[in-house]
Amino acid sequence: MPKTLYVDGKDAPAVNDWCSVVALLDLADEKLQCSALVIVLDKSSTGLGELLHSLMYVGGSVVTKPPFQVNPAYILVGLEI
Repeated sequence: MPKTLYVDGKDAPAVNDWCSVVALLDLADEKLQCSALVIVLDKSSTGLGELLHSLMYVGGSVVTKPPFQVNPAYILVGLEI
């Protein structure tokens, strides 16, 4: 069964640091054997548009049908590993 690592991206500026994103991808893949990483972002975060653009540029996509109910104040961005 595929596993997904969900990460609270409340500190969005840190997510903009690609070393952090790479570290999360490495953790999800190598240590936790996950097939995907989902970053939970607050829609009111400063710089959300730029962050979404950057994540989508590297293959991320907005999760439109998560397996659970999500507060509408948040957006989920998934990256396959």
